[in-house]
Amino acid sequence: MGTLNRALVLDVVRRRGPVTRAAVAGATGLTAQTVSNIAARLLSQGLVREDRVLASDPHRVLRIAADARYAVGLHLDPARVVAVLVDLAGTVRATEHVDTGPLRGPVEIVDAMVAVTERLVATPLAEHTAAAPAVRDRLLGIGIAAPGPLDPLHQTLAAPVQLPGWGGLPLADEVRRRTGMPVLLEKDGVAAGLGEAWTTTDTTGLVSVTLGHGISAAVVAGGSVVRGATGNAGEFGGMPVHAHGRWTAVWEACQPLQQVERAIGAGVLPPGIAIDRPAAVRAAYEALCASDAGRSLVAAGGTALGTALAHVVELLDVTDVVIGGSAAIAGGTVFLDAVRAGLTGRLPEGSRVAVETTTHGEAAVARGAACAVLATALDAAPAVPTTPVPATVPGARVRSPRARSIAHPW
Repeated sequence: MGTLNRALVLDVVRRRGPVTRAAVAGATGLTAQTVSNIAARLLSQGLVREDRVLASDPHRVLRIAADARYAVGLHLDPARVVAVLVDLAGTVRATEHVDTGPLRGPVEIVDAMVAVTERLVATPLAEHTAAAPAVRDRLLGIGIAAPGPLDPLHQTLAAPVQLPGWGGLPLADEVRRRTGMPVLLEKDGVAAGLGEAWTTTDTTGLVSVTLGHGISAAVVAGGSVVRGATGNAGEFGGMPVHAHGRWTAVWEACQPLQQVERAIGAGVLPPGIAIDRPAAVRAAYEALCASDAGRSLVAAGGTALGTALAHVVELLDVTDVVIGGSAAIAGGTVFLDAVRAGLTGRLPEGSRVAVETTTHGEAAVARGAACAVLATALDAAPAVPTTPVPATVPGARVRSPRARSIAHPW
């Protein structure tokens, strides 16, 4: 109970601060004495700070000590690794991108991930003095977000179709061994949801959608991200939609590879694009989104995603949808407006759902991976995927992540 109460207080201060002790007690249901005792411990640990909003105000408020802890987040995407340094408040303090096109396979990409982590940890931050502890001394760990399916028991990738050759690779162990830091592996869509949940004050009903080279989603309910039995929840790419003149799966309607192939066939993009190279597909898709001739294709993909989301919204009774990922960002307002239209066109009259792009840009997934590390270390929420029950337990059913062929074409 002590650990839970500490997490509750820290969570309220982080989300709503600056906040008075009385307000914390009201938000958590804890007694004023319990809040005071917990606040004293958090102050002594340097996780929160106390001051006055105004010098003349006798009431003191608690606020999160953003620079007290840090985490690194890495988003392993087929075309690019996005790396971020995130503070305790969830603010991205530094970011780097590493294009994977010139790199040869998993070995060189892991080398690049370790190197970029070391650079981020060595980042000089403006508020740190020579006497202050270095970022490395305040670093809680490294979060890695990757396409699913994942094997949460062994913290490895389980044959992701977007990353051939990565299946079974001990990615978390390798990065842990080479950096000396704890490493947490998360599915990319789940990580994006974790990032949105880390700072929002309304987590009663939120769906976070990530459209990059693949597509996935995360549901945030009651402040927690739904991971599923094997940590691989969020694969809704097989949802049937009517798009481009026929019934198809939503992934086929809006993912970059299919859109690029469609654009080549229609003469909107030139032939000869190396569609077997993720970096080339990404560049071609961004060119498609930037062209007037590509607007109709981009809008059709957005409408398809919106109609698919209608089923999710109705099933889960959510009020907010956040869209992110490199492909969604490239689609811009044309894509987002089409998603809204496709969604509202399928909902009952009077239903209102807010659909917005993530405020964290392309760093959203990497930031979410870092937030998962912060949450785990601070006991704010269980961020490590649940380990499957051993089969030796009588009556236990163990589910393993299954390879998927319908959600991603890579």
